[in-house]
Amino acid sequence: MIGTLASLFSPLFSGFLLMIAYGLIGILLPVRMGIEQMSTDTIGLVLSMYAVGMLFGGLYSKSLINRAGHIRVFAASAALAAISILACSLDTDPILWGLMRMLMGFCNACVFTAIDSWLSGQATQETRGRILASNQISIMTALFIGQFGLNIADPRSSTLFVLAGMMLSLSVIPMVMSRSAGPAIDDGGTMPFKKLFLSSPLGVITCIFGGLLYTGAFNMLPLFAAHYGIEGLRLSQFMGAAVFGALALQFPVGMLSDRMDRRTLMLGMLLLCIAGGLSVPFAAQAGSLTLMMLGVALMIGISACLYPMAISETFDKIQQKDMVSAMGGLITVYALGSIIGPYSASLVMKTFGADSLFTFLATAQLLLILLVAYRMFVREALPVEDQESYVPLVYETGNAIELDPRSEYHEPDESFGVEARYALSIAKEHPGMAINIAKTLAEMSPSQAARLAGSIAQVDGVNAVRLFNTMSAALPASNMALAEAVAAGSPAHAAEIIREVSQRYPKHLNDFVTAVTHVAPEVGVDVVAAAAESVVDDSPDEVMDIAHAYAHSLSEGREDLRPIDRDAEQSEEWAGEAVAQLSELLPEQSVEIASAFAEAIPEAVPHIAAAYAEYLVHAHNDDNENALQADAASEFVSRISEVAPEQAVDAAATLVDAMPEVASEVIDSLHGADQEFQRLSSNINERPQDWPSD
Repeated sequence: MIGTLASLFSPLFSGFLLMIAYGLIGILLPVRMGIEQMSTDTIGLVLSMYAVGMLFGGLYSKSLINRAGHIRVFAASAALAAISILACSLDTDPILWGLMRMLMGFCNACVFTAIDSWLSGQATQETRGRILASNQISIMTALFIGQFGLNIADPRSSTLFVLAGMMLSLSVIPMVMSRSAGPAIDDGGTMPFKKLFLSSPLGVITCIFGGLLYTGAFNMLPLFAAHYGIEGLRLSQFMGAAVFGALALQFPVGMLSDRMDRRTLMLGMLLLCIAGGLSVPFAAQAGSLTLMMLGVALMIGISACLYPMAISETFDKIQQKDMVSAMGGLITVYALGSIIGPYSASLVMKTFGADSLFTFLATAQLLLILLVAYRMFVREALPVEDQESYVPLVYETGNAIELDPRSEYHEPDESFGVEARYALSIAKEHPGMAINIAKTLAEMSPSQAARLAGSIAQVDGVNAVRLFNTMSAALPASNMALAEAVAAGSPAHAAEIIREVSQRYPKHLNDFVTAVTHVAPEVGVDVVAAAAESVVDDSPDEVMDIAHAYAHSLSEGREDLRPIDRDAEQSEEWAGEAVAQLSELLPEQSVEIASAFAEAIPEAVPHIAAAYAEYLVHAHNDDNENALQADAASEFVSRISEVAPEQAVDAAATLVDAMPEVASEVIDSLHGADQEFQRLSSNINERPQDWPSD
């Protein structure tokens, strides 16, 4: 791990230097505006503009990085940020400062998107969580240090503006001296607000309140302190306590969040936050800086925890594949709250005085408490073991979802060379020609052959089967990887590819089927059916091998899935479809096929039973075959009782519902277990008139 962090020294150190500068700027601007006697609402509006810039930066930073590269975007953004703070030293016009403040927010979003994506490109599944934690701690430590930069010079002079500009410029050096070029990044998009809100109303609203409370408090605290004559080193200590609380409370809150109902914890946190905030004015009136620091550390610390709490709450309700787009939506929502927070707090302070800041914050927290209580009433809590884990995240550091260990991990792809990019461009105009070019390139660089084949297979008009045949003939040692890549790029042709494989590589057909169904699960049943059709006449036993392998493939990893992902996946439906198709191909082994899938995925028994019942209805639809139908149904239930006993009654009820005439035989097959027989008798409420009495 130390070696990994050492290799990431450049982006981590650049971010550290940059946040020292932003920590200084964050305390310098409200202090200087107070010295210039700007109105409180004007100060709040200027400070809110930072979140406006962050919002736009979050929307456009990834496209800028893909266009110009990580280092260029970082360098340009840091330079623009330096220019913006130096421009503030030239004049105290609030319009100028508001525009420059917005530019700072935009630049900060860009530099941290560059840093986060750079770090994610170097991270592995095992190291990305620790890299994220290291980055977050580094950034918050720098923000803490920046609060004390206020004491280097008189804030009335331009010295601190120049120092902040110098620090921003200095942050560019480690990044531009790096030998590594950052990876290409994908724009995961943003989940539509309606879908996000319907998935987790509490998560979305908590995110809004988190932005409002944290930025409203943090930005306006220097004005409150100025009202009580707190300045210089005492002000740095006061604000440093706020930053320390935002970092330190992440760890106990995270530990509790993973051990109890998150909403109950949130209620307790908000009550403590109200108590901590309301204590600050009383401590200020008593002249106790220590008590003020404790109160503000508790209030800011809990407010900072609302953002990661909102993310965890939202992640509880969505599939893992949607986490990246959901995070994009939550960042936007948080930014909106951050825009509202400082300005609305400043209006209250202007009207009712400096102490009203904490009354305003307490009122907002009380509203959030009411919402949390309401959501607890209308929606049952998840079991603690099913809750998504808490990961400390601080909004100022940008979008770190690529490093979040809860999201899906994707190996970073190396960018294609010029020749491969040319082949892809040719494929769009001349698909047939592109296949021959890809073959030549694959022979020159076998290690990139599969990636190139997969990319070309995605182009409309490319014959995916021909592409696979051509490239596998040129690189027979890579045929498995090529089949996976082409099937993943063009799932509609996966079954045809398997038919080709059955002719060219019959001894390895099962391995190919497993590999292809893994990368293209949505067409897995068609792939399995194609493979079975290819061998059923010559090797019927191989059909059973294919069935067992596919059943195992569907069951693999199900226990490790998050509950919501397990509920959303379609392996149970696919198991039923596979049983129906394979039973048609190999009727004499139909019970074995069905029991193989039932044993692998017991939860799929209702789908398997429904598919098997449909098969029996069509296979034995002649009156003379009723006995065969009854025998097959009885044998099926008996086998289910062996491999998935808890599902046997449901399987029997499904068969009886589809074929009432087999009820007697099905009941007999369950007589071996009295409890099962009693359950069947009680579960089937509408007994057909022609059921025989036992």
